[in-house]
Amino acid sequence: MLFIGDGSIQMTVQELSSILRRDLKPIIFLINNDGYTIERLILGENSSYNDVNRWRYAELPYVLDTRNRSRRLIVHTEDQLEAAVEQAATANELVFIEVMMERTDAPESLKRFAKMFADFDFGPSPKATETLSMAV
Repeated sequence: MLFIGDGSIQMTVQELSSILRRDLKPIIFLINNDGYTIERLILGENSSYNDVNRWRYAELPYVLDTRNRSRRLIVHTEDQLEAAVEQAATANELVFIEVMMERTDAPESLKRFAKMFADFDFGPSPKATETLSMAV
């Protein structure tokens, strides 16, 4: 299993071609949240440098392999994700599941960590002291 973001896959997509060439059969979850969410949380939620060009990610296995040795699924809801995981469990091919997420959808623990990281790098903000005291 591989979990990767839309920004990260744009830097490593050639490895998907290698996976297909070697006839490997992982389950890949592409978290599509429209850019670098962790960077948005640290510094610049609306900064354009955290945007990535939108791709048709679920099409990548078909584009990179002419032998149709993959299955693609795009999910928007928890029910769809559950159904996709059930399909993936019995598949005998690479399964590419594109999970559509909101731009800043992240666990609260990651949001707190990002805030502390930003304050460490760029100096505390008034909310940083409050966040840090809650974490301790």
